Amino acid sequence: MLFTSLKRNLHYVLALSVLAVACVVLLGWVIQSASVIQVRPDFAPMVVNTAISFFVISLSFLIQQGKFQKLSAYFSIFVGALATLTLLQYLTGFDFGIDQVFSPAFYSVGVSSPGRMAISTAVCFLLLSLSDLSIGSTYAKRVIKVTTSSLVFGFGVLGFLGYFLNFSSEYGWGNFSRMAIHTSVCFIFLATAQIWKVRINVREEEAGRTATVPIYVVMIGVLTSVLIWQLLMFKDIERNRSVTLVQAEGFKAKLDGSFIPLEKALQHMARRMAAGAYGEEKVWRLDAKFYYEEFKGIRRLMWADPRLIIRWLYPMDDFSKSVLNTTMGRSPEIAETLAEVKATGVPRISRIFEMKSGGRGFGVLVPVMANQKFMGVVAAAIDLKTFIDRFARTEGYRVAILQDGKEVYRSFEWDPVFSRDWASQVRYSNLGVDWVISFTPTTGVIRQNISSLPQMVLVFGVSVTVLLGLALSFYNRATELGKRARAVADWKSAAMDATPLMMVSLDDNGIIREMNSSAEALTGWKSEELAGKEMPTLFHDHQDMTLFRLKMEQELGKPLPEMVDLIEAMFAMGYNTASDWVFIGRDGRRFEGTLSVGKVVDEKGHTTGYLAVVEDVTQKRVKERQLKEQEKKIITSSRLASLGEMAAGIAHEINNPLTIINGHLSVLRRLLSTRGLASDMEVQKRLEVAESTTNRIAKIVKGLRSYARESDQGDKERVVVEAIVEDTLAFCADKFKSEGIDLVSRLEPHLEVFVRPYQISQVLLNLLNNAADAVAGCPERRVVIETAARNNGVEISVTDTGAGVPPFLKEKIMEPFFTTKEVGKGVGLGLSISQGIIQAHDGKFYLDESSPKTRFVIWLPV
Repeated sequence: MLFTSLKRNLHYVLALSVLAVACVVLLGWVIQSASVIQVRPDFAPMVVNTAISFFVISLSFLIQQGKFQKLSAYFSIFVGALATLTLLQYLTGFDFGIDQVFSPAFYSVGVSSPGRMAISTAVCFLLLSLSDLSIGSTYAKRVIKVTTSSLVFGFGVLGFLGYFLNFSSEYGWGNFSRMAIHTSVCFIFLATAQIWKVRINVREEEAGRTATVPIYVVMIGVLTSVLIWQLLMFKDIERNRSVTLVQAEGFKAKLDGSFIPLEKALQHMARRMAAGAYGEEKVWRLDAKFYYEEFKGIRRLMWADPRLIIRWLYPMDDFSKSVLNTTMGRSPEIAETLAEVKATGVPRISRIFEMKSGGRGFGVLVPVMANQKFMGVVAAAIDLKTFIDRFARTEGYRVAILQDGKEVYRSFEWDPVFSRDWASQVRYSNLGVDWVISFTPTTGVIRQNISSLPQMVLVFGVSVTVLLGLALSFYNRATELGKRARAVADWKSAAMDATPLMMVSLDDNGIIREMNSSAEALTGWKSEELAGKEMPTLFHDHQDMTLFRLKMEQELGKPLPEMVDLIEAMFAMGYNTASDWVFIGRDGRRFEGTLSVGKVVDEKGHTTGYLAVVEDVTQKRVKERQLKEQEKKIITSSRLASLGEMAAGIAHEINNPLTIINGHLSVLRRLLSTRGLASDMEVQKRLEVAESTTNRIAKIVKGLRSYARESDQGDKERVVVEAIVEDTLAFCADKFKSEGIDLVSRLEPHLEVFVRPYQISQVLLNLLNNAADAVAGCPERRVVIETAARNNGVEISVTDTGAGVPPFLKEKIMEPFFTTKEVGKGVGLGLSISQGIIQAHDGKFYLDESSPKTRFVIWLPV
C-alpha cells in the first residue's frame, strides 16, 4: 500500500524535493553561506536566479491541477522569460542587469558575469516552461512534454556525472559556466516528475500497458541522442586536452631555458671564487651586477664562506645590510637545500618559500669546491612571480605552479570550477625542483575546436524520435481506445507515515487526535495513548512552556488561559512557521525540532483543527554549533597571537629605557657620595624609591615577556614554581590593590616543574582575573594563591571569596564560549583554553567541588 501510494505520487514528492532544495539555496543566499549554494569550492554554485526559477517552476508543477491552473501558467511564463533573457545576454553580449537583481554574488569565482546561470541551465528552464505550458491530453502536447522533459533529464544527468567522471558537460554550449551539481539533481527530479505525470495520465485514460510505450520510446530516443551528442563532444575535448598538454610541455622547456643559463652563470662565479680570481669584493660585485641585470627576477646574489656566513651581497640595500655577516639558511627551505648542496657538492634549487624581503621566491645554490673541499656557496635569491611571468603569461592559457599540492604561483585569476574541468597537469623536476604545472585553456581557445557535427546529430536524433513517438501514440490510440482505468486510493495516512517529519493532528481546542509513525518513533508514545491530551504538557519542558506563555501574554497584552488561545497567539506572532523548540520523548530524551503549525478550515473558513509538523534538527543544529565554535576559536586564537606579539614588542620597548634609568641612578648615587651628600637621608630615601620602582617595572616587563613568548611551542624548561607565580602577580598586583582586593600568596619554596612557563603564567593570569571579577561587589574581597607538593607533583590553586559557581553550571564552565559575564566582558574561552594548556602538560585542571569557596586547582607532574 505504501509503495503503491509513493509510486503514484512520485512526481509530487520529486517536485516538493526540488522546492525544498530551492528554499534551502535561497536561504543560503540570504545568509551568504557558500557551502549551501556551492556544495564544494571546486563545484559550481547555484545562482540566485536559478534557485528562484526552481522555486517557481516546482510550485507551478504542484498547482497545475484545479483552480490555480492559470496561476501555474503565469509561473511558467515567468521562468521561461527569465531563461530567455539570460540566453539573449549570452548571444548578444549585452547585460540586461537581471543576474544580480535579487541578490549580489558574494562567492569568489573568476567569471566575467558573477551570478549568471549557465547556458545549459537556461535552456533546461526554457524547456521545462514549455513542458509546463503543454497542458492537455492531445498527442502533440504529450510528445512535447515527454521530449522536453527527456532533454532536460539527459542534460541533468550529464551535468551530474561530469562532476564524478571528470568531463566537462558544458562543452559545446558556447559558454562554459558550469551547471551546479544540485542544479543537475533538481533538473533530473523535475524532468522525472513531468514524465511520470504523463505516464500516470496515459494509464488513466488508456487501457493496456502498451499505452505507455510511446513515452518510453521518446525517452530512450532522446536520451540516446543526447548520449551520442556528448560522445562526439569527447573527441573535441580530447583534442583540447592534447593541445593544452603540448603547451604545458613547451612551458617546461622554457623553464629549462631559464634555469640552465642561470645555473651556469652561478657555476662560473663559483669556479672563479674557488680559483681565487675574486681578490676583493669589488671584482665580485662587477660579475654580480652583470648577472643581476642579465637574469630578470633575481632579487639578490650572495656568497657565503665555508661556515655559511654571508660575506658578499649584491645589490646592497637595507635588507641586504640586515643579513650581511649572518648565517645563511634562516628559512627551513634554504637550510634543507644547503645541507644537500654541502653533502653532494652539486647545485640545487630550493623549494618555494615566503621571502623575508616580501613575496614568494626560491634560491639557486651552487657550491664553491676547491680540490674536492667545500669552500662556501654562491647563491641567487629569485622572485618567483617576476621570474615566471616572463614566459608564463601565454595568450589563451592560464598557468599555475603547485608545490606539495599547494598553489604557489598563478599567472591570472580564473574560475576554480572551470579549472577543475579543463586543467592539464605535468610534472617538472630539475636540480631538486619538484613542481606540478597546471595549464588551463581559456574559453576562446576551447571554442576553436568546436565541431557542428554533434549539434546536427542531436537535432536529427530528437526529430526522428519525436516522429516515431507520434506514430506510436496514434497507433496505440487507435487500438487501445476505450481501455481506461482509474484507481482511487486513500493516501492520507500513507503520506503522513511516509514522511520523516513528526506530524501531530489536533482538534479545534488543541487536543491531540492522532500522530504519524515518525512522531511515534521520535517521542516513544503511541498515537492511541495520546489521543485526547494536550501536546505541550507531553512534549515540552513545563518551565519552557510557562516562560513562553508569559512572553506571549506580555507581547499581546492579554492572558492566554487555554491551549487553543496559545496556538492562535502563535499564529498572530508568527511562531507557527518554522519555530525552534526543544522536545522531550517518553524516555526523557531531548531533541531539537523545527515546529510548523497549520490550520485546517472548512468551506466556511472556520477552524476545525490544527496540524503540527516537526522536523528533527538535532544533528543539524549540533553541526551548525560546531562550525560556529570552530570559527570563533580560530578568530580568538588569531587575536591572542596578535596580542602576544604586541606584548613582546611593548616589553622590549620598555626594557631599553629602563636600563638607561638604572644606569643613571647608579651614577647619581656615586656622584652624591663623592660630593658628600651620601648621608643626606632625604636624598637616599628618594634614590631608594626610584630604584625600587625601576626594579618593579623590570619585574613586570620580565613577566610580560615571559607571557608573550607564544612562538616557542615546542620548548619546555625546568623552572621554579615560585618564580612563575611571582612573575604573574606582577601583572595584576596593581589591579588588585586599586580595586581593594586582598591578594594573598602562600608559596611553598623550591618546587620545580618541567613546563612552558609563559603558558602556565597565562593560565594563572586568567584564573586571577576571573577571581577578581568574582569578588567584585562582595563584602569580603580576598583572593588566595597557594602552591604545594601533592601526589608526585605540584598543586597550584586560586581561591576567592566570591559567590561561587552554581551547581547547575559546574558541568558547563569548561565548555568553549560558555560565560556568565555580561556581553563585552568575556567570550567564554578562558577556562577552556586553560584546561587545554594544562592537559597538554599531562596535568589536571579542575574546580574543587569539595571546597566551601570557589577554588580552581592546577596539578602538574614533577
